[in-house]
Amino acid sequence: MSRHHDSTKETVQHKVNTSLRFFINRLHADFPAHWHTDIEIIWPKEAPYRVVCANQEYYVDIDDILLICPTVLHEIYSLSPGNRVYIQADMSGLGSFKEIDRAFYLMYPALHIKKATCPSDIYDYLCNCINEIMEVYFGSAPPVHIHEEEMDDVIAFTELAPYDELEIYATLMKFIAFCGKNINLFRSSESSSSHAALKNYDSLDKACAYITEHFTEELTLEKVASYAGFSKYHFERIFSDYTGMTFYQYLQQARINYAVTLLSNPELTVTDISYQAGFASCNAFTRAFKKSTGCPPSQFRILNEVRHPLSANEYFAQK
Repeated sequence: MSRHHDSTKETVQHKVNTSLRFFINRLHADFPAHWHTDIEIIWPKEAPYRVVCANQEYYVDIDDILLICPTVLHEIYSLSPGNRVYIQADMSGLGSFKEIDRAFYLMYPALHIKKATCPSDIYDYLCNCINEIMEVYFGSAPPVHIHEEEMDDVIAFTELAPYDELEIYATLMKFIAFCGKNINLFRSSESSSSHAALKNYDSLDKACAYITEHFTEELTLEKVASYAGFSKYHFERIFSDYTGMTFYQYLQQARINYAVTLLSNPELTVTDISYQAGFASCNAFTRAFKKSTGCPPSQFRILNEVRHPLSANEYFAQK
């Protein structure tokens, strides 16, 4: 199996007159490093994937669900032939919802929902959300089955019924909100969340909201701990249990995510962006950005060129 090694920003081929895409990926092919502003949900049904997101590796088994956060540089490796369900949806228009950003900070770079370890009621709820989206998305198209490759082009150019896109986004929002509320359950196999973190959910959620509002300012652990009503050392421990990262890692990720949006503005230099995002220096920004995304900000910006990858383009995924 051959691969094309040029990293690129993916221009997602949304369903006509929408900002989303639902499709069955039947290619036994690897997808080179790419990123996009869409959220991406992958649900392998017949074959697993190995996915690398911002230098973190995930083995996504059959029936697992992987949610990849927007703008995350990722690459996908097909381990064997089989079909996988994909959902891609542009969330950039929902930036006014502060909790969307907060949820993605907690999930960054990706949220791996393992069927083997996820409580069955939680897993079933998330699967039902995906199935609801599938029913609405394909509702205006001719009947389709997972193996009917010849129907893909027909579906792509079939318009949704009025308000169907809104209904799909409402279900996606339910999916994301549910994941955010149950984030510690998905981490249970990798790290144990303390009872104190769960007990202080509201206060910690308040602290996360405060960081989301003020991350470009000079924030310290002491300042945010005081705002949330905790001592520095107690807050440091329960915040790490709650978010899966330290306070400074969380703060830095908020700044990097904001910097990614600024990089799409060609009039801003990398130095301008580093200070606007809250970093003390351009060098500190470059080091942190490369560690988080896998490439320096200047290269990440270069990747912002128009391509048409995935199953519609042999350039992007060659067999």
